[in-house]
Amino acid sequence: MERAYRLLGCLTGLLVVGLACADSQHHAHTPLFVSKLPLPSWAPLWEWEQPRDLAFQHRVVEYVTGVQGVGSCCAEGVTHDGYRLHLCFAPGTPEWYVDYISRLIFGDFLPAYDVGARWTFTSYGSTGAQGNPIQLRWSFVPDGTQLPGLSGGTAPSNLIASMNSKFGGDTTLWQNQFRNSFARWAEVAGLRYTEVNDDGAAFPSSPGSATAPRGDVRIGGRNLDGAGGVLAFNYLPNVGDMVIDTSENWQSRTNSYRFLRNVVMHEHGHGIGLLHVVPVTETKLMEPYLSLRFDGPQDDDIRGAHRLYGDPYEVNGTVATATPIDLTNTNLATLSFASLDRTADVDFYRLIVPPSRRITITVTPVGGVYQVGGEDGNPPQSTIDTRAIQNLQLELRAPDGTTVLASATSNGVGQAEQIANFVLYPAGGNFYVRVFSGTGSTNDVQRYELRVQTVTLPTGDVDGNGCVDDADLLAILFNFGGNDPRYDLNRRWLDRRRRPADRAVQLRQRVLSIFIPPPQPSPRAGREPRLLPRPRGRLGGGAC
Repeated sequence: MERAYRLLGCLTGLLVVGLACADSQHHAHTPLFVSKLPLPSWAPLWEWEQPRDLAFQHRVVEYVTGVQGVGSCCAEGVTHDGYRLHLCFAPGTPEWYVDYISRLIFGDFLPAYDVGARWTFTSYGSTGAQGNPIQLRWSFVPDGTQLPGLSGGTAPSNLIASMNSKFGGDTTLWQNQFRNSFARWAEVAGLRYTEVNDDGAAFPSSPGSATAPRGDVRIGGRNLDGAGGVLAFNYLPNVGDMVIDTSENWQSRTNSYRFLRNVVMHEHGHGIGLLHVVPVTETKLMEPYLSLRFDGPQDDDIRGAHRLYGDPYEVNGTVATATPIDLTNTNLATLSFASLDRTADVDFYRLIVPPSRRITITVTPVGGVYQVGGEDGNPPQSTIDTRAIQNLQLELRAPDGTTVLASATSNGVGQAEQIANFVLYPAGGNFYVRVFSGTGSTNDVQRYELRVQTVTLPTGDVDGNGCVDDADLLAILFNFGGNDPRYDLNRRWLDRRRRPADRAVQLRQRVLSIFIPPPQPSPRAGREPRLLPRPRGRLGGGAC
């Protein structure tokens, strides 16, 4: 079966490569990472090879191969010799195989974070595919546990006694700096942590355990090389254990103990699979030398973690698993650490919206321009704009999760998309936002910010112009008895199981309650209340 996948994937990919790259004659090879699309030097042979949108090319491949659904499983990137290619695989091709072929053709995609390994199993079990979030237990080893050093031999851990001495006996204070460090990684990436006790088993050869108990990530300390020099070292997954040099000045309070926290967060960066990156410009946590200019993981570090474990809102790739965003008591929600960790990634969000709201949804690429590469030269050092990796696309869906109410897909790679001032169903409820990748994207991590803002409308304002007028009344009356939720003011007010005559009475009562003010008492004593005339509004939704 694996051979069949390889053959079908390669044949389909080659066909689409021919279609996607054929454009014009006499184009020389273009250097990698330029804004102009690199093109091959050979000429088109048939009319159908002329460049069209990818949807057309997908249909051609369907016709040639007899495979239906081409376009549902694709990858894009730039090859080592400078070609931008669009690959399509048969629908249902395993994700591991798509990633395998993509890496063969594109390498590690763009120059960026350097990945060494990924957790494949923890004390919670298998971690699933790349991009899935993981759970890790962590623990402090008891003093006396034998720890390795820098040049062979072991020594007993003295972490707890040493740190208690440095922090004046306040165990909670220094341990909270470790807790804060893990909490920060959990805030920015698909990493969940649980602190547990530790049974003092052999270090580092004892895996995490739910029953021992023992952390997947175990932390100890001993003298390594005296003050200065090496501050700590850490094992890569599936070990992840950390040894810090207890000779250092960890009690420094500057910037809320940033010296200790940045070291712990850097070392745990190795513990989740990230390697050192260069140049040393004090802009990235995973640079080989400590910097106190920033606090915790930066853009490149976060992108690396997202590539391995997704963003902190995962898993949200379907309507059923959509990340909830509750707008009941607020009119603004912002998610700052979201990403598409590959072009096949899709993010769903479930908006919980009160009645009578107009909504604006914006998705904006997050990142910057900087130099980065692996410390060992792989990936090679280069300049990258991490805001321009993927072509972000945006959809707003109805409560059924499938009906598309509005979309924003017109802008290109590195540009924001927005659905502005869309009038939601008057009754409110659950609506869904879908963020996905469009054409021209590179198969690498695109961080983004999702911003959702609502405006409260008067009850009965179905056209969203800010006032209740004749246009709203006519719209409701003309749609009476129908199933259009745009004119259903609250999902319970019109019970369609009633007889038509009863429904008419119910409708009249509801419309009167909205469009005719309640009786007002007369300012003159002894008079009965009287009805005030309804303010007249222009037909067609004009100003009230």
